[in-house]
Amino acid sequence: MSLSIALSSALAGLQVNQTALQVTSGNVANVNTPDYARKVHQQQNRVLGGQGNGVETAQIVRRIDQFLRRDLMTETTVLGNAEVTADYYNRMQAMFGSLGNNNALGNSITDLALAIENVANSPEVAAHRFDAVNEAVEMAQYFNNMGTNVQNLRTQADAEINAAVDIINAELEIIADLNAQIANNTTKGLPVGDLQDRRDVAVKTISEYMELQEFTDSFGQIRLFTSSGRSLVSGTSFGALSYTVTPFMTANETYPTTISGIYLNGGATPPPTSDITTEIRGGKLEALIDMRDNVLPAMTEQLDQLAGQMRDALNRVHNRGANTPMGQGTGAADPAAMYGTRVINTPTDPLTLGSDVNFAILDANGNAVSAPLTIAAGATTPNAIIAAINGHLTAAPGYGTAAWNANRMEIKMEPGFRLAILDNGPAADFGDATIQFDADGDAAQETYLGFSNFFGLNDMFETPELSTGIPAAANQGSQTGISSTIAVRQSLVDDPAYLSRGMLRGTPPALSLGTGDNEIAQQLANAFGENFTYNSVANGPSSTSTTFSGYAGVVLSFNASATAAAEDTLDFQTFFFEDLQAKFLSEAGVNMDEELANMTIFQNAYNASARVVQVVDEMLETLLNLT
Repeated sequence: MSLSIALSSALAGLQVNQTALQVTSGNVANVNTPDYARKVHQQQNRVLGGQGNGVETAQIVRRIDQFLRRDLMTETTVLGNAEVTADYYNRMQAMFGSLGNNNALGNSITDLALAIENVANSPEVAAHRFDAVNEAVEMAQYFNNMGTNVQNLRTQADAEINAAVDIINAELEIIADLNAQIANNTTKGLPVGDLQDRRDVAVKTISEYMELQEFTDSFGQIRLFTSSGRSLVSGTSFGALSYTVTPFMTANETYPTTISGIYLNGGATPPPTSDITTEIRGGKLEALIDMRDNVLPAMTEQLDQLAGQMRDALNRVHNRGANTPMGQGTGAADPAAMYGTRVINTPTDPLTLGSDVNFAILDANGNAVSAPLTIAAGATTPNAIIAAINGHLTAAPGYGTAAWNANRMEIKMEPGFRLAILDNGPAADFGDATIQFDADGDAAQETYLGFSNFFGLNDMFETPELSTGIPAAANQGSQTGISSTIAVRQSLVDDPAYLSRGMLRGTPPALSLGTGDNEIAQQLANAFGENFTYNSVANGPSSTSTTFSGYAGVVLSFNASATAAAEDTLDFQTFFFEDLQAKFLSEAGVNMDEELANMTIFQNAYNASARVVQVVDEMLETLLNLT
């Protein structure tokens, strides 16, 4: 009986040490495999019938610190967020340039200011007018390029969100499948370490994109939840995320109106309750959403403020000028000498003029060819104004026409004539007439300065609204995204001679325009040195009062500071992650020296068990020979 027990114990030793060597071999083979956790063979004595009967494998487990693993997953989420944030800020910084970059927005504005100053110094020099208009076009194109590039970055972020959703879905399916295999192996008493390693890789991959909550049940299956408690994986079932890419991104595309949400188990027509976009915390996904919906739109808002402020200030001055185009004909296909920006949806609505406005018809030398028209201060309507102008222009011998075209004032002059407008407002407003009119249809009148400026008859810059193409003006249409559309008025581009330089002089009826007058050109130049108020922007700079180029510097400085902060955060989080990972690997990683030492131990134990089998065999043979 004792020899049988001895033989059984020796055979058990052979099997257990063979298994131990197999585990050691797997560890050695995976010494350089990322995310592989060292497997430990645990053995225990075997008892049969209350008597020791050798040894058996208790279990094969991973040597892993679950607390370090949890911390590492958390830091993976934080690092993923920092990587995306730093990446996009660097892209923005490269797009906008630096303060010392000759291509920076501030330098483009300065170049335009210098060109207009040259016009003010020598208004009669055609080359200066050409340079000024050319610089204005280049500056507008710079705005357009930056505005478009911001939307391109939003499009990229949107595409990366969609890719992230696909990756998360694939990993969720893998986790559910591995949960099933782990539960099955656990029930059968088979090893599950390698399956757990693969499952950890899937969890880590998802952790790069979003913060997770994780729990393990009695069958070894994990349950995954979002940070808000939504179930992603429960045993062998998993939730599916869905997202629809926005194919063409403009500044008017916003979540959740025109940009899709990220839905969990939403189905073909996802209900709002399945939208988890705002519940996602941490990781690359939150950073991408923040860039698309907050940071990049904030940059658009800053550019729009600057573009809008420049448009309004320069247009107000330019509209005071009398250098309107010479008549271009009155045929139906001919371009208008003046085509207003303002859309008047109800021309019969009341309009109040704060002061008289004079209209003079001039010849090529700037001299009046007829008595001026004066529209007196007081209550009137847009219809009454355009009727008065048209009646003045069509009076014999006929100098032009005035009419509504798509609800915008259009004035056409006969060849050889031009129309100049002079307000008689207070000196504090540079003579601009005050106009009160309900332009936005809210039943309350707003206040505007400058007759020509209100109707947009002699604008320098136009900003077509993104959704309709109609030029955006104060209290008219959306101003969002105008930095992508700002452009120099086409008639100025076609002929820089139309750039306003002087204004009407004299007292009615003796009004004229001097050929060397530079007052408007000088006012345009002075506008670049004035301080204007810029509102605070969420995820952007605070409210400030500064010049055009000064605010361009504020935009670039804020972006540079945010980029530096993002890079500092990334550097710290990278260091912290690598340090935490090193600690985790020192615990869970394979140590080659230790494995070689164990190999020797298991080999000797295996040889000893084999020797016992041989001895017992010899003893049994001796016993048999005695009989």
